[in-house]
Amino acid sequence: MTTRSVPPRQLWWLAAGFALWCSALAVLYAVHAIGCAFAWSAGPLRLGLALVLLAHLAAIGWMWRSLNEAGPGLELSRTDVFLHTVGVWSVVAAFVTTVLTLGPPLLLTMCM
Repeated sequence: MTTRSVPPRQLWWLAAGFALWCSALAVLYAVHAIGCAFAWSAGPLRLGLALVLLAHLAAIGWMWRSLNEAGPGLELSRTDVFLHTVGVWSVVAAFVTTVLTLGPPLLLTMCM
């Protein structure tokens, strides 16, 4: 049987979405801390946080689209197709997690 296997670099897709989620979390908290430390008003601070969140969501969405368009290919084994599917759903889970965990705090009061 002459099937080609998934290159090891494809395994990075399993963690890539959540790496961007981690980046969004760190950057959002940093922007929030800086904004509160310098007494930014709530409007511009909320806008800055929303832009950071949307930029990260766009990056994760781009990864999701890229993985879906690439597809697992016909010549791959069942294990490789499974790994591709898990990679796609890992990115989907990261997108949903980013929306659910980092979106609602934008509705709270900004600084005390």
